[in-house]
Amino acid sequence: MLVVRLVLLAWAVAFFGAFLAFWLTPARDFGLSRGWNKIGVFMSWQGVAALLAVLAAIVSRALPKGTALRRAGWLPLAVLVLSVAALAALLTWANMDRTPPDSLPPKATTAPAAEPAPAVD
Repeated sequence: MLVVRLVLLAWAVAFFGAFLAFWLTPARDFGLSRGWNKIGVFMSWQGVAALLAVLAAIVSRALPKGTALRRAGWLPLAVLVLSVAALAALLTWANMDRTPPDSLPPKATTAPAAEPAPAVD
């Protein structure tokens, strides 16, 4: 029981700590790449939380069926699956309104430039 509680506590620290680390990490670089390091820190801690979620689900299987702690051990894995599903749905929705390039109306073009004058030797 103690192992499951410790793994759940470690998951909570890693999961919520990812948001705190994102907020506290200063943005580096300039221009377009400014702040990408913050995303790297966030994703690293979320990766740790994902591993702990799988570990919590594995460890909680040893507990008797129907106990609250056993169900709580599966909660981090459920959060992980729902987060990945929400991200996949968001990315799918964002890419659904793409118009293929061949269906766009043709762009207005100008007349071709005049032929260059022959070079004089």
